[in-house]
Amino acid sequence: MAEISPSANGAENLEEVCKDDVCTTLHRKLGTANFVVLRYTLEPLIQRIGLLGDHSLLHVSFLDQTGEERTLTFFLKYFPKFAACANFAEGIGAFKKEMFVYDLFDTFKKNGIHLIPSVTARCHIARYNKYLILDDLVSEGFNTLDKQKILDYDSVLIVLESLAKLHASSLIFEEKRSVESGERYRLIDEYEDQLEETFFNDREGFINAKGVEASIKCVVSEIDIFNFPDKLASGKSFSEVARQVCYKIYKLVKPSKRFRNVLCHGDLWATNFLLKYSVLGQPVTGCKFVDFQCGRYVPPAQDVLSLLHLTTDREFRKEHMYQVIGMYYSYLEKHLTVAGLHLHNMIPFSSFMDSCEEQKLFAIIQTAIYFPLILIGNDEVEAYFSDRELNEKALFEDRSYLVLAHKDKDEAYAKRLKESIQDLRDYCEHV
Repeated sequence: MAEISPSANGAENLEEVCKDDVCTTLHRKLGTANFVVLRYTLEPLIQRIGLLGDHSLLHVSFLDQTGEERTLTFFLKYFPKFAACANFAEGIGAFKKEMFVYDLFDTFKKNGIHLIPSVTARCHIARYNKYLILDDLVSEGFNTLDKQKILDYDSVLIVLESLAKLHASSLIFEEKRSVESGERYRLIDEYEDQLEETFFNDREGFINAKGVEASIKCVVSEIDIFNFPDKLASGKSFSEVARQVCYKIYKLVKPSKRFRNVLCHGDLWATNFLLKYSVLGQPVTGCKFVDFQCGRYVPPAQDVLSLLHLTTDREFRKEHMYQVIGMYYSYLEKHLTVAGLHLHNMIPFSSFMDSCEEQKLFAIIQTAIYFPLILIGNDEVEAYFSDRELNEKALFEDRSYLVLAHKDKDEAYAKRLKESIQDLRDYCEHV
């Protein structure tokens, strides 16, 4: 194999990428070692995709077994370069969790469960707190989404069908292992440590405790910012009830003792999945999920309700909520039936609907906590995360200043934040 010649493009990161990892990635992608690597280049992505990582495209040029020169592109996700983000990511175990989830996907595939490749990118290399090298989904025809736009009905159904495949893989694996061992098997029995919560963790000293406090402080401030009356119909204070309700998220992210749990994505805002579109701009079958840093073992309803609250508006949910929830259940049933399993024996429909009512609260709280930060423009996100003082304030102090800074100059931002507080108020009215 020829010596790799790295390009100067993205040179500040080239030395961080092990040459052997480039060769191994190509080997795994092609399924053969019969190639000669000529060079590779890194193309840093200017637009920030997520909050806990930096990203580049890895272009690898090589001679294939016929002697033809070809180039393949991969997606490279770095551990955060900004100190505050790096410390935060390390403290919550974000990279460790994502590595575990991709390893678990490989375990599913080795056990004959082949739904995962159709809904995730393949991870070829995972180096702890350094980088992940994955297939580039854009090269495969998938499109990243505008986080500030809401999904239409057809797009929601496509994402839900892929979500059903993700959840079905978890259920099939557990049932398969249960049959093999002769006793009930659950992922949490084997992987309790690896499945520890990476975001809403109430363990003493957990680094994001201050982050959750900062988020809840912002949610309560928005009640005044958006001129919501503080008095509820019950006579209680909306601010006080909202604060109490938001802390329930710590319980909701724990494995349920009442409902069947699955491996959930846990973070389904618009930058964490990609869709395909026709030449006419219509969504077509095909959705893949990325960024599994918040993977958790909870009822599948959590992902379903979270997706709907993070990516649609109140009007959509009022008109379509129960219809699309029912469609998700039918998708899950279909994939389990193909595997020779009966969903009704594992998650009866009535139980699933009860879990949806429970997990709706998670979705409401998550949305209210997330929106002030994730919906600001990409340029502003980069500014906050490159400035240590602003970064610390955004993550660990009070995010209200983000709302005040952006609500008057971004009508769509203000509308979605206000809707998230209205959802919270509707819930608090019945507490």
